[in-house]
Amino acid sequence: MSDFQCKFYLLDGAETLECKDGNAEYAIKLADRPFPDSLLSFVYYDINSWEPRFHEAERSLMEFYQTRDTTCLKPVQKLLDDFKNGHPYFFYLWLDWSNRLKQATPDCKNPTKLLPHKELAHVPSNLATMQQQILRLFQTVLDASITDVDFSIRVQAYEQAPSLQKFDFQPMKISFEFVEEKQFAEVLYPQNMYDLIDFSLRECIRQRIAMRTCKNCGKYFALTVHGSTEYCSRVFDSRGRTCKEVGAMRQYLQSHAQDELLKIYRREYKRRFAWIRAGKISQEAFCAWSKDAQKEKEKCKNGEIDQKEFTKWLKQ
Repeated sequence: MSDFQCKFYLLDGAETLECKDGNAEYAIKLADRPFPDSLLSFVYYDINSWEPRFHEAERSLMEFYQTRDTTCLKPVQKLLDDFKNGHPYFFYLWLDWSNRLKQATPDCKNPTKLLPHKELAHVPSNLATMQQQILRLFQTVLDASITDVDFSIRVQAYEQAPSLQKFDFQPMKISFEFVEEKQFAEVLYPQNMYDLIDFSLRECIRQRIAMRTCKNCGKYFALTVHGSTEYCSRVFDSRGRTCKEVGAMRQYLQSHAQDELLKIYRREYKRRFAWIRAGKISQEAFCAWSKDAQKEKEKCKNGEIDQKEFTKWLKQ
């Protein structure tokens, strides 16, 4: 097997994956935004769309076992090359399996051990399972809306859940090193792609990073700076606007619409109040109208009726 080596660490909120493979060296900053954005982007990554291609790669490997024709491995390498661009976590899989493919020769004695087809074929389903397990952990342990249950009790409740619903934390090779000539940090030496996910998730638990669902897209985001924010910074639409930008605009429009409702209501309120002095309406009738108008205004605010219907009702 190849002697390539990777190490993964967090420093000043940034995630770095460094790999050495012969004369080649790779240093990848896993996210433009601070930790744990790469973990969150993985959780919502569409892994199921890759399943057909992984099964196709599995068939290519089996064909190689039978024929020892190395051209059968080209679709596998193409899959790996494409897959590594989907998410930074996938870089390790690309590096590992690309090295395996380089070692595969027609006279390879045990190709199934070097290139286990089942291991490759199960990548999408394994990752999809991990996504669901991580989401469950967010929901039961890290969700910021859980304010009435102590953190330790939440962890206990999560641990008592059925094993298939829990993330399967595994022993990992971790060192404590001086990195980037700055400071000491825990450094992971991943043995597989899954270690990167495992390390990131346990760091979220260790730091007790609170998660909240965005009011715009419904996805979890980390409350690392302003605990009161309700919108994430993900790009939401084709115009490149983030949920935070869309949410701010929506709040403005809602506030503006409510202001308009109040103006319409106050205008009609003053008009009818003047009727009392003119003897056109009794005090009791005015109070009854005002009470009903408040209900109609609330219905309009909640979207049960539109502004045009509310205005029409006021003038009746």
